Amino acid sequence: MEFDGSVGQIMKALHDAGVENNTLIFITSDNGPELMRRSRGGNAGLLKCGKGTTYEGGMREPAIAYWPGQITPGVTHELASTLDILPTIASLTGAKLPQVKIDGYDMSDILFNNGKGRRNTMFYYPFAPSKKLGVFAVRYGQYKAHYFTQGSSHSGSTPDRACHRDALLTSHDPPLLFDLEADPSENYPLHSSDIPNYSVIINQIHKEKLMLEMGMEFGESQMEKGYDPNLEPCIKPGCSPRPACCAMN
Repeated sequence: MEFDGSVGQIMKALHDAGVENNTLIFITSDNGPELMRRSRGGNAGLLKCGKGTTYEGGMREPAIAYWPGQITPGVTHELASTLDILPTIASLTGAKLPQVKIDGYDMSDILFNNGKGRRNTMFYYPFAPSKKLGVFAVRYGQYKAHYFTQGSSHSGSTPDRACHRDALLTSHDPPLLFDLEADPSENYPLHSSDIPNYSVIINQIHKEKLMLEMGMEFGESQMEKGYDPNLEPCIKPGCSPRPACCAMN
């Protein structure tokens, strides 16, 4: 309700300012539902697990794009990512992209022409990515391969034990392969006896993964630097000794 109300306030402000028909509204999320919070955390529906995992329930989110007179109402099943928002906005505004490697694609054909997307591959990293392990899963078209799986405390309330915190990091060689169109819940891994082009699909996914990791440059992890209470905001500026003096009386 709070989110609905906030969006309503924004839409009213755009309407009152007379710019509703000249504004692209794009609504999405950064991760799946936090199932540990039960009804307050959301629901992944038929998708497996939730926040903190690289299963579809943790990574796949809905998106709504709204621009009266520019976007025809409808539904698309094309693959897209929040990584695609930057190049799309740059294309619409005529802005120059930064002189760095961009992982996104312009979504204009999807949004305005009900066309095909330029993205055919999606790479899934865990909550705390590491250079040692690399990519956890790769989606190529309708297929997804899991090289590693791991549960999360954020998905702890679901009956599926693979989602829980005690579902420890597991390596898969060969990777677990799923057809997301036929099995969006990732319940039934495919084998070479299930589909005739199994080897072709696995080899192509391996190729896409290798190409990504060869060009990947990991930044320094800020989370791995640890915790320093001296950097926390203090309600008593200038007091001493910090951080003990910052505590409320």
